[in-house]
Amino acid sequence: MTLSTRLTMAMVGLVLFAIAVTGILTYRNLLDVAVPRSLQRLGGHVELVAAELQAVVSAARADVLAFAVEQMVNGGSGDIADASNVFAAAERRQLTSRFAAELTAKPWYDEWRIVGADDGGREIIRVDRSGAGGASRAAPEAELQRDGDQDYFQKTIALAAGDVFISPIELKQTHGTIGTARVPSMRVAAPLIAADGRRFGIVIADLDLRPVFDRIRATARQGSRIYVVNEAGDFLLHPDPNREFAVERGSPARVQDDYPALTELLQGDDATPRVLNDRAGERFGMAWQKVRLGGGPRVAAIEALPYPALIAGATTVRDSGVAAALAAVLVAFVLAVIIARSMTKPLAQMTRAVEGLSQNAPMKVPTGASGEIGVLAKAFACMDADMREKRTEAKKAQEALLDSERMARTIIDTALDAIIQVNECGEVLEWNPRAESILGWSRQEAMGRPITDLYLPKGYRPRYLTMNELLQQVGRIEGERFEIDVVRKDGRKIRAEISMTGVRRHGGNVYNLLLRDISAKMSA
Repeated sequence: MTLSTRLTMAMVGLVLFAIAVTGILTYRNLLDVAVPRSLQRLGGHVELVAAELQAVVSAARADVLAFAVEQMVNGGSGDIADASNVFAAAERRQLTSRFAAELTAKPWYDEWRIVGADDGGREIIRVDRSGAGGASRAAPEAELQRDGDQDYFQKTIALAAGDVFISPIELKQTHGTIGTARVPSMRVAAPLIAADGRRFGIVIADLDLRPVFDRIRATARQGSRIYVVNEAGDFLLHPDPNREFAVERGSPARVQDDYPALTELLQGDDATPRVLNDRAGERFGMAWQKVRLGGGPRVAAIEALPYPALIAGATTVRDSGVAAALAAVLVAFVLAVIIARSMTKPLAQMTRAVEGLSQNAPMKVPTGASGEIGVLAKAFACMDADMREKRTEAKKAQEALLDSERMARTIIDTALDAIIQVNECGEVLEWNPRAESILGWSRQEAMGRPITDLYLPKGYRPRYLTMNELLQQVGRIEGERFEIDVVRKDGRKIRAEISMTGVRRHGGNVYNLLLRDISAKMSA
């Protein structure tokens, strides 16, 4: 891997590390801010949901109570023998029109009724939405029913003046049977009391909560789940209609089955939104608001938002940061390549120059580079010049040495005397052609053999043995000349004159012998 590549990787890696650390810290800080704010908005929305339910029921309570008070004021004089006679025909028509106007103006009203206290609690007036296309319609005399045995009638007729009965939210029933439309309804009723204190009937408004529930469903943002539950936790409003009022259909479905952690929270007074897990372990932002509808039944509005949606803002910022980080990495990569190449180009030239130096090639260094590389290049250029000068001198010295060796070799090979060189053990180190001709032993035969095996007579002690001790002391012997009878290879004896010098060297003593055949001279 080249230095340029390593520098690029290091620079990009450093940028990646810095961006990653910054991104993680930023994302965590965003979560610390985003989650509480998202939960706060969730709590604010669920408060609006609860307030809308409360507003509808409170308005119905006010309407019913106002009607009851009005009738106490207007119809409270005289002796009431029959409640059905309290309202004259003209007054009934007026009340019927009034109830029809209420149904037209307020879509959450399903019907208005006045139920008398006499004749088994027989209805006196009933205006509902059974007309064509859901229009208001006054029930004819033949359709009026007796409700005196109904629980709501018994509870309402026994109330004191100014009190209102409000039923739980339940599915509307017709003659004791839940209709296929599954209409969530409530009853708001007040007693009708004459001026003398006699209770002559009740006024009751039946609420159809479908428009309210539809508006609540429409406010749910994408991914959120809005519920309305009663005190037992039974679903009254659910994203899946099949789970609404399941308890009335014999298959209870409660919020605590889906969100076990809500069980204790709904029983307490703390309504602070928080992050909770559902039964499957999935995280949700949860907000809830408990409310007593019109002072009657308690319900809770609940909204659950999946955790990814809860932190969508932070996630968007994170994703934008990732995109920006990728762009930064790309820019950093391009810059790193440019910078790395600009930095490593002189170094690459230096590397090639040094490699060439080892191969005795001309060194081309970037002496024009700036900074440390320029200084280094100039130093290498000077070093190259010095080395070339030294190599030139060494080459000259080597050539001179070779010339000297060749000259010495020539002198040795052409000498008229035998030239023999031995070590301190007497082993032959040099044996020139004249030694071959005088003594009869070839160079190949003589090299490495002791001279006592070559030409010295038996029993003769070589002179160099006595010279070793002198060499140990003085390091060099100028020379010694003596005559001796030597034996040729063919066994013939000749008289020889020998000149011998000794030199002490690191590897041991070396002796040079010049041997001359003086047999002919002696004969003369």
